[in-house]
Amino acid sequence: MVQRPLIGILDSPRWDERHQTLRETDQTAGIRRMVEIAQSLGAEAFVFGLRDVDLKSKQIRGFSRLDDRWVARVYPFPDVIYDQLVSRKVERNQAYRSIRQALSAAYGERFFNDGFFDKWQIYEWLRRSPVRPHVPETIRHRSLAQATAFVARHPVTFLKPLHGSLGLGIVRFALDKDGSVSYEWKRSRDGIVRGTAASPAEAVQLFRTQLRRRSYIWQQGIDLVAFDGRPVDVRILLQRDGTGAWKRTKMFARVARSGDFTSNLAAGGGAMPVDRAILAAFPEGAKKRVRASIRRLAEAVAEAVEAGAGRTFGELGIDLGVDRRGFVWVIEVNSKPRKAPASASGRDDLVELSFRRPMEYALFLARRSS
Repeated sequence: MVQRPLIGILDSPRWDERHQTLRETDQTAGIRRMVEIAQSLGAEAFVFGLRDVDLKSKQIRGFSRLDDRWVARVYPFPDVIYDQLVSRKVERNQAYRSIRQALSAAYGERFFNDGFFDKWQIYEWLRRSPVRPHVPETIRHRSLAQATAFVARHPVTFLKPLHGSLGLGIVRFALDKDGSVSYEWKRSRDGIVRGTAASPAEAVQLFRTQLRRRSYIWQQGIDLVAFDGRPVDVRILLQRDGTGAWKRTKMFARVARSGDFTSNLAAGGGAMPVDRAILAAFPEGAKKRVRASIRRLAEAVAEAVEAGAGRTFGELGIDLGVDRRGFVWVIEVNSKPRKAPASASGRDDLVELSFRRPMEYALFLARRSS
């Protein structure tokens, strides 16, 4: 009897002893779909957490699907691991760090999308690549004097946590003609603090406490195309398929909710077709050129990130912005792009494909290593 390939999906599942099932989280529905897809492809998949790994016995307590319900059992180490752990807190946990490092060392490329990126790391990889002209000027925070000079040099500046998500903690500074600086600080999902400082130095001083507590980068703001006065960017989901080749699974515009300056969907932004949200701002002759530039740059960014990291990834979420001239800029690159299990405004077939392709790529890796 031929043994089916075994795929481990790393997350942070919690078993509910009372109800004998997994506790529902934002991830559960998507994980469930991937486990079912893997089964339909002739493989077996299970979800597990770092706490479930026994390095000595090379066994893992995991959770899979049987007769439309979750079941718990002990598995041998899988053929491939797909990292879907979206909690930075869990990833930073010292007790689990050695487990992750051991798995990463043992599996190599068969442990794909291992860990988060930080924004400075991405900048360093991109600035050494052919996509450098498309990357806004960026510096790592070193001193208040350095930061003050940066804010004074650009009409708009962003202060971003090195390790951050959902746009939380980002500050937008706008330099006015009289030398004063208005700022917007995304302090929480629903809370934005706004104010004005008399000068760049005073604006930076207001955030000196935050700058001491966490690592940040300063990034040049770009005069991007807006939709109804709201910030908008393009999210491209690139994924490897069952042949190991990059494919563009989704491309859509993310529009910030009214009053916000970040476009993250999980923080209240909305998804729209690129044609409507961005390309409508350009004359007919320029639309095709801008769309082609978006697609080419996304592919080039994926190549640059893999070259910089020295390893392959199974998927990347690439955020691009288009300025009013039609020039395309790199905003962010995410190793854990959010994949919603249902779509209110997009195509259901692409939603399904976004969960299918990682399982197909996992099978490709498993078969290549056997």
